[in-house]
Amino acid sequence: RFTMDTLSTHFLEEIPDGFRMIIEYKKSPIGYAQAYQLSGELFDEYDYPDDGHIVFAMDQFIGEPKYWSKGIGSSFLKMMASHLKENMAAERVLLDPHQDNKRAIRAYEKAGFKIIKSLPKHEMFEGEKVDCWLMELAL
Repeated sequence: RFTMDTLSTHFLEEIPDGFRMIIEYKKSPIGYAQAYQLSGELFDEYDYPDDGHIVFAMDQFIGEPKYWSKGIGSSFLKMMASHLKENMAAERVLLDPHQDNKRAIRAYEKAGFKIIKSLPKHEMFEGEKVDCWLMELAL
């Protein structure tokens, strides 16, 4: 379980070669995102080739259901991909949604991401390891 201390530690610590943000819509905070450049062991974690390209990974969520299925997530991802390309020289962006998160996967596909492989038992969620998709956007 998260406490205010563990949340602060987890979400406020610096990310090397990356950044965190609160997603706002019409001046209201509705979600969270972070982006970070892949290096070293992160390529292994995603079983993704380290072929010299500048690759970023992102994690994001929109927390309030009333903001789901309105195009906000896909618009945010398009904006972030553009920012990463123009300001961070990113050539590819990766996401790793849970395979059962159909709504998020549709939003990611709408933003141009494509499923490239399965990541079995990739992420801990509510006490158990869950399968994820590795999704990629070439910029």
